[in-house]
Amino acid sequence: MYRDDPALAAEMLNACLEDGDTEGFLLALRHVPKAFGGMPEVARATGLHEKTLYKSLSSKGNPNLKTLMGVAGAMGMRIALVPAEKQHGHNV
Repeated sequence: MYRDDPALAAEMLNACLEDGDTEGFLLALRHVPKAFGGMPEVARATGLHEKTLYKSLSSKGNPNLKTLMGVAGAMGMRIALVPAEKQHGHNV
């Protein structure tokens, strides 16, 4: 499903980030690579060891930016920062 529609995968991941759901984001980030050849393929594409990816993306993991960018790249995505929406005159 996600391989055929990477925009859907990106939408789901971004929704987790927008909600501030870091655990949900990491959980989704563990499952989405299955559509892109599985974690072994993503590990190969990122140059990281498969166990390192599982540990980094676990609910107790704390992946660094290089890992997140590598996983995103392996799935044909990129990480981008966008301006926060303003709410009542303040940045969210």
